[in-house]
Amino acid sequence: MPFKPSRRVFAAIAIVAVAASFAAVYVTERGAVESGGRCAAATAKAAALKPFASGGLAALLPADAPADFSDLVLRTPDGGERRLTEFAGQTLVLNMWATWCVPCRSEMPHLQALQEKRGRADFQVVALNVDVGGPDKPARFLKEIGATSLVDLRDPEMRAFNQLKSKGLVLGLPTTFVVDRTGCALASLAGPAEWDSPAALAMIEAATKKD
Repeated sequence: MPFKPSRRVFAAIAIVAVAASFAAVYVTERGAVESGGRCAAATAKAAALKPFASGGLAALLPADAPADFSDLVLRTPDGGERRLTEFAGQTLVLNMWATWCVPCRSEMPHLQALQEKRGRADFQVVALNVDVGGPDKPARFLKEIGATSLVDLRDPEMRAFNQLKSKGLVLGLPTTFVVDRTGCALASLAGPAEWDSPAALAMIEAATKKD
């Protein structure tokens, strides 16, 4: 007698098919980042950061196709406009954070320490706040926590956040990017990290190294 699948079997097959298709879409969206173009030359530098994705930096994700961040338009605390192109020639650790983000509070002192240890003409730490509202709350947060040496920029309408989110580059906070001197994102790290650790400093040295 030939086998006749029951309705339950058909239902199970349908569920698996839907789940598989959802996973495929998610992977496609997650990988929908800019490739080629102006940042194609940064691929080798991004690949050179892969050995550092371990220990405290295990969540570091070097980019297979570095995204172009040079067109990001950010805000200064007084509401002025500042583009990432103004940092040309400097490697950046670009940290996206908010005052309501508990992991951001624990991570911020490490970013401050990184700036104190490594900040110079070829490298800076940029703290990009995405709080919606006025500039006073982020300013008080940074002062209270002692993070006064960081480049203080804002995204009060979350335009930069949503622009990166639409490319699958950021899903939550904190998210930190290592951006090369030409504005290409070499790597990202979702969640907090000890950015002043020896491993992180070694990774920064590799990212800032001239070709």
